[in-house]
Amino acid sequence: MRFIGKLENLCIYDMGEREDQCQDFSFHAGKSEGYGEFTFVYGPSAGGLTESVQFMIKTSGEQILEIEANPYFKKRKLKFSGRIEDVILTVERINAMFSASHSLSFIIAVERSVDVNVDYEVMMARIIELELERIRNHLHVLHKLAETGALGVASYQLQEMEERTNRLIGEVCGHRYFFSSNWINSVKCNLEKVRLDYLNGFNSFFNDMLENRILIDRFQNNGKIDQDWLIGPAARASGRSYDSRYDSDSLPYKDLGFSPIVERSPDTFGRFLIRGLEILQSIEIIRGALGKAKNVRGGEVKVKGVGSGMSRVESPSGDLVYKVKVDDGFISTSFLPPSKANLSFFLKSVIGTIFTDFPFNWEGFGIWISEIGVEKE
Repeated sequence: MRFIGKLENLCIYDMGEREDQCQDFSFHAGKSEGYGEFTFVYGPSAGGLTESVQFMIKTSGEQILEIEANPYFKKRKLKFSGRIEDVILTVERINAMFSASHSLSFIIAVERSVDVNVDYEVMMARIIELELERIRNHLHVLHKLAETGALGVASYQLQEMEERTNRLIGEVCGHRYFFSSNWINSVKCNLEKVRLDYLNGFNSFFNDMLENRILIDRFQNNGKIDQDWLIGPAARASGRSYDSRYDSDSLPYKDLGFSPIVERSPDTFGRFLIRGLEILQSIEIIRGALGKAKNVRGGEVKVKGVGSGMSRVESPSGDLVYKVKVDDGFISTSFLPPSKANLSFFLKSVIGTIFTDFPFNWEGFGIWISEIGVEKE
């Protein structure tokens, strides 16, 4: 079984969960020998870091020998229990860039806990949401990589595509981050407004980026990591077909002929390539799902009964797991974010590289610290 992570006292695998002894992901990597070495601190607030995170880096002058991350520099205490309408307001704001992934994984877990039969058209509408979010976030990562490589024109073009995706989401679902778009057996979006014509030139644009040797030379052999337990684009870049859209039954992606895109370049270039190709794939998934999502508003179901459930969806950066307990409308929940695993693997991939390669590698993993530094109130 594929190990995904530890959630409270449970070890989460692709084929289920169990109470067991499993190692949680570490935010420390490498081992220095102590001769002629010094430590410098990068962050928590510095150029190239969108969010507050601190890195303690040990080097003897050029190569990174040891690194430790502190993603808890800014902690947020959030309430994850109460009525479902209150909890979902918290869940969808943990990380606005992944709001659809968080809210849908949570809601699917709730539906499973009280045996709600979800309309097929609603499941297809949820797939459209997740793929729009994937397009938006992959464009964001590509933009940050181009910006880091000082490709101003390409960076601005990617920002423009990202902004147009945000505006499309806002027009279709009422909010550019899908806030208040999801409910039990319901998607509050007008999918007739989905138009992806603005991405018609993306394939040609991405191929032009692949021909830029200055950029690609910074990506290749940078941040190499080829290990089991990788998730998301990092896993698929290393030749592993790990994808919750394929190996989870949360949503019927297979009805759309979905299979993961896999490359064999376990470095920043491979992760860059996977994201570009997945944007093109997401466009086709959305077009296929639109024909099956005619009724986008399911019945308004109230949460009743007692039960527990778990759900796993593929966020833009990998597996996102929610565990839920329901007691006659009172909800308590916890989650396992993809950024926790990705931060651990990023640190391992940094060892042996030099600091000028650090920002390319960092952006390529698509890590959001906002998902990690969360505590239950």
